[in-house]
Amino acid sequence: MQRVAARRGPCKGPRILKEKIEKNPGALKITHQARGRSGMVYDLSADGHRLTVSIFQRENEQEPGDWRIEARSSRADEAIVVSQWAASRPEALKAVGAAWNERAVADSLPTFDWEAVAKLLDSVRAL
Repeated sequence: MQRVAARRGPCKGPRILKEKIEKNPGALKITHQARGRSGMVYDLSADGHRLTVSIFQRENEQEPGDWRIEARSSRADEAIVVSQWAASRPEALKAVGAAWNERAVADSLPTFDWEAVAKLLDSVRAL
């Protein structure tokens, strides 16, 4: 008996993603991800603001935790960097979010929903 492959239509994935972005253009999204010097780097955007999150694993015993996460609003040399260490990636991100929020007014940092950032990064297995 000969098998006949089912005819499939074009992939709807990119179209559906484009429709979601068009419906909510200011929604938090990952715009770029790459492997950095010693970890992963994720560029996010929301409401016209950029957030770069870098995730690093401990490289030596003198470092204060197993994971370090850095957040910055630009890649410029003078950009403010918020960095925290913790035993896990989710804990480090939570600490970064808290530190970012503490510095937001004084340093004119854009505000982000850090729970949404955590959920988005978790969706790509970054946390």
